[in-house]
Amino acid sequence: MVNELNVLDRMRASLRVHQFNVNTEKAYMYWARAFVEYHNKQDPSELGRADVESFISYLASERYAAVQTQNQALHAVLFLYRDVLGNCPKWLNELIAEQGAERKSNILSKDEVQSLLSSLYGQEWLAVSLIYGAGLRVNECVNLRIRDVDVQKQNILVRQASGAAGWMTIMPRKLIPSLRAHIEDRKLLHIKDIADGIGEVFLPVDILELYPNAARSWSWQYAFPSTQRDFDPVSGNLKRTSHISEDQINKAIERAAIEAQIYTRVTATTLRNSFAVHMIRSGVESKQVEALLGHGTEQELDDLQAGIQSPLDELRIH
Repeated sequence: MVNELNVLDRMRASLRVHQFNVNTEKAYMYWARAFVEYHNKQDPSELGRADVESFISYLASERYAAVQTQNQALHAVLFLYRDVLGNCPKWLNELIAEQGAERKSNILSKDEVQSLLSSLYGQEWLAVSLIYGAGLRVNECVNLRIRDVDVQKQNILVRQASGAAGWMTIMPRKLIPSLRAHIEDRKLLHIKDIADGIGEVFLPVDILELYPNAARSWSWQYAFPSTQRDFDPVSGNLKRTSHISEDQINKAIERAAIEAQIYTRVTATTLRNSFAVHMIRSGVESKQVEALLGHGTEQELDDLQAGIQSPLDELRIH
């Protein structure tokens, strides 16, 4: 059994000798401790490739860690072996190389994101910009309600499938003027729809039971509505507004990638992964990024946002 305190103290000292920034030091220390404790403080020099793969698999399946979080944990383990224990097995370098090759196609550079967004317009541009700028899944983006987009507090509430509140993520500051204008346009359209007797949206049954008139409420309207109306399956005759489809967004991303001459497959997930990687590379702690993606523990949003900004705020937007 390894002396955990001694190993971690040596790792911290080595990180400081190499002049890692504070956020990277905290992240690497966190993952080194997690790795040692996962293997019941067994001496890492006695562990093999299967043991490291087991730890990464545990992060993915049990802790729902994002791909980039798994990658950071793996590099923390590499630092532990190479710079603290002074013994970096060949299989560990091979494992990292294999993981990197598998993930390379899932990440865009900031220049590629810039080019892709420049090939989009209107509501699709705004939705795709939020997917990248706030780290949203495509279904989370299209299901946003007006009440979820708080321009004043500069945050976005991501809802669970049931409609219940899930977690908060950041709002890109550069999108605020566009979001304000978009919401004002939506409000005028909603007023007209109400006058025409068609201003209702689909809502989960649980919410309708609590708030019978919520379907006509402005705050429950979709932020990205569909231009087509669907029949309400309950009444069989009322036409209610739905949101733009995930397929519409995915096809818009595919077209934009072709126009931007990006020759790898690009999806909404690619943009979400790119958000996370760009955040971590800018020095944001992995735990903060996990929380923004909905994987982490609950934190106060003010603490979560302290000193960080969306990677979209570093781009030129139109």
